[in-house]
Amino acid sequence: MSNYLSHAFASWLTPIYLIVLAIITVAVMQNVLKEEKALAQIVGGIILIPLVLRLLLIK
Repeated sequence: MSNYLSHAFASWLTPIYLIVLAIITVAVMQNVLKEEKALAQIVGGIILIPLVLRLLLIK
């Protein structure tokens, strides 16, 4: 956990980046849950994978 925090606060822009990324991730998740078309849900799920990995600071 301390390793994540050291990366999360590596520079002053990183927390801002993570907040913006979290907002986008929540918006995409909302859209996936609200969407009725299966293809759009699949595309949204595929988009969520790199967003969540970046939010966890996994490169």
